[in-house]
Amino acid sequence: MMVVKIGGSIQKDENDYQLIIEKIRKYAERDKLIVVTSAIKGTTNDLIQVAASTEKSVEIASNIYDKHIKLLGKITDGIEFERAFRDISKLADELFRVAWSIRVLGEVTPRTRDYILSFGERMAVITLSSILRSKGIKAWGIPEPPFITDSNFGDSNILIQESEERLKKLLSNVDSNVIVFPGFIGTTWDGKITTLGRGGSDYSATSIAKVLGINKVKLITEVPGIMTGDPRKFQNAKSIQRLSLEEAIELAQLGAKRLHPRTFDPMFNSDITVEVESLYEDGSTVINGECTNEDSVKGVATLDQLKMLSVESTKIVGKIGSASSIMAEARDVGVNLIAISQPASETTINLVVDGNSIKLLTERLNGLKESLIKNIHVEDVSAISVVGCGMRKREISSKLMGIASSYDPIMISRGLSKVSATFIVDSRNAEELGRELHSEVLKWTR
Repeated sequence: MMVVKIGGSIQKDENDYQLIIEKIRKYAERDKLIVVTSAIKGTTNDLIQVAASTEKSVEIASNIYDKHIKLLGKITDGIEFERAFRDISKLADELFRVAWSIRVLGEVTPRTRDYILSFGERMAVITLSSILRSKGIKAWGIPEPPFITDSNFGDSNILIQESEERLKKLLSNVDSNVIVFPGFIGTTWDGKITTLGRGGSDYSATSIAKVLGINKVKLITEVPGIMTGDPRKFQNAKSIQRLSLEEAIELAQLGAKRLHPRTFDPMFNSDITVEVESLYEDGSTVINGECTNEDSVKGVATLDQLKMLSVESTKIVGKIGSASSIMAEARDVGVNLIAISQPASETTINLVVDGNSIKLLTERLNGLKESLIKNIHVEDVSAISVVGCGMRKREISSKLMGIASSYDPIMISRGLSKVSATFIVDSRNAEELGRELHSEVLKWTR
C-alpha cells in the first residue's frame, strides 16, 4: 500500500487532471493507494475571503461552488457527474448557510474559520474520486476528516494514537483500490472540525502512513522535488536526489518548497520513505534515513523581510528572568520569535521577527522602558541557511562559515543535529551572500 498526496497547485484545470489520472492509474497497477488531496488551486484563498469578507461571503461561496461544478462538467458525465453534483451541492448548501450567518453576525471565531476552510478539501475529495471513477479507476472518496486532533484551531496537531481507531473505522467495508481522503483537516474528540495549517496535506499524508503502518509516501507537486535553492532566486538550482530526515526537517522548517513544518515528524522511529516528485517533469527527492558519511551539503534557504529588534540595558544584566520577561511580551501579543541571541555580558537581547510583527512588538516593549529596557533598535535583516549533514564536517563547515563571515553576520546559529547553519545578515547583503553560498553548495552536491 502507498500514500499519494495530490497538491492543490496542480489541480487547476482538466489538463492537470488528465495527468493526475495517468499518475494514479500507474501507481494503482502496483499498489493499493490512499490518495490525500488538497483543495483545488485557489479554493483555500477564496475560503479565507469567505471568512474575512462579510459583505461578499455569499458571492465568493457561490463562485467556489460554480468552479467545482464547471470542472466536473468538463471531465465527468452521466451517473458520476450526477452523484458528484448532488454531493457537492449538499456541501455548498452548508457553506452558503455559514456565509449568510457571517454576513449577519459580522464576525468569525477560530472554530468557525476552520469549519469554513474545510470545505475546500471536502469538495476536492468528491471531485477527484468522481473523476477517477469516470476514467475507469475503482476509487472511493471519504470526505470526512481522517484524524483526531487537539483543539488548537488553525494549527492543530494530529494525535497519532487516537487517530488509529477513527481511520480504521472510516476504511472498514471499503472495497476499492484507490481511497481518497481530505488533507489539511481533522476533528476534535467532540466532532469540531480543525485545520492543520497551510501545507497541512503533506502532514496528513505522512501521518496516515504512520497510523496505518505504510512505508511509502509520494508527494506530487508542481516542481521536481526539493531543490538546492529557490529557483526564482538561484537560476542554477537543481533537484536534491536524497535528504536525510534531519535535513528534510530543517528545510521544511525554513520554508523550503512550502512544506508543512511538521510533515516529517511522523517519520521518526519508522521506516517511512517520502518521495517528492513533479506532475509535469522528471526529477524527485527521496527522504529517508539518517545522515551518512557520504552526505555533504544539500541546499540554501532564505527568509527575507525580517526585522531584528535589539533590546539594550544594564538593568537586565544578571537579573534572573529578564530575558523571559521580554520574550513573554512577544508571546502575549502573538509574535513568533524566529531567532534569539544574547551575549555573555547580558547587556543586549536580539529578537528576529517577521517584518509584519515588528510594530506590535515594539509598541509592547516600549512599555518596559522605565522598568527594564533602556534602548530599542530595529534593523532590516534576512536569514540565510545552509542545510546538509556535511555541515558536521570541519572542512565543509569552515569553508561556508568563512564565506559568511566576510559579510559580517549579526547572528550565527546551528540547527537540528548540527545539519544546518543560519546566518542573520543585513538585508542589503542577503542576496549576494545567498548566491555565493549556493554556488559553493553546488560544488558539494551530487
